[in-house]
Amino acid sequence: MATQILVPLDGSDLAEQALSCATMLARGLPAELVLFRAVSLPSDVKDILAEVDLEVDVPLGQMEAEAQSYLGKMASQLEEVGVRAQPVVRRGPAARAIVDYAEQTNMWQIVMATHGHSGITRWVHGSVAERVLQASSVPVLLVRAKEKGLDDVRQMMACRRILVPLDGSSVAEQVLPLVTRIAQAIDAQITLFRVPIVFVHGSLMGEWYIPLEGTFETAEQNARAYLDRVAERLRSQGIHVSVAVQTGGVADSIINYAQANQIDLIAMCTHGRTGRMRWTLGSVADRVLRASHVPALLVRAR
Repeated sequence: MATQILVPLDGSDLAEQALSCATMLARGLPAELVLFRAVSLPSDVKDILAEVDLEVDVPLGQMEAEAQSYLGKMASQLEEVGVRAQPVVRRGPAARAIVDYAEQTNMWQIVMATHGHSGITRWVHGSVAERVLQASSVPVLLVRAKEKGLDDVRQMMACRRILVPLDGSSVAEQVLPLVTRIAQAIDAQITLFRVPIVFVHGSLMGEWYIPLEGTFETAEQNARAYLDRVAERLRSQGIHVSVAVQTGGVADSIINYAQANQIDLIAMCTHGRTGRMRWTLGSVADRVLRASHVPALLVRAR
């Protein structure tokens, strides 16, 4: 089966901004894009229809036809630039429909905007996108939508530098197989990143706890040595890799490094364990999503 990427759309210009990233991946891998839209009626509308003895199938059928037409137009535009795309419409609440379809069809990845407006419906971090992140076992790539949409939905995002924060655990490294495939496909450089943390005078310095003996200098040396070992493994696969170590709060360090070094994509696991502390959605990954304007690829660790 061909590699497939699911791109949920709600009919808005803001949601369509995910296509720039999805198109870049589709051209590089290559992969087929599945343009997806869920249609459903709010419960109050269903109640009104029931009161007047009208079937919900009629308005839902109209919504399905409109969604199919819209997605078909998007697919045709993408195929003009050599990107295979197919439209898919399903009934049901958006987040549940997205996750169910992605898992039932073995999607390689979900690429979606963090918010989009369609009538009174909103996609925001904390709504559909957050529910998908919490429920999906399929990797999710989130693109922070801007108020000004794309001039052309076929426009591809440039991705030359990918930042991969690691905490020293094999769990956090589960993001690497996916990232290396992307880097090879689009000829991007990977920067492996770590924030060294030490336990000093009974105080936890940072979000990750690492029971290291010695000074910050020792912690930095150990962190860099670890990253160098991982980097060598990736270089043996022909990947362009650099390493970076920075002290400070973990989420802030990731965000600041990405902004200062023209990072195009941040890739991380949604949780990784180090000692007593966890890297979870709702902690480091959540803070990065809320504060960074760089697209973020999140892989649920197993």
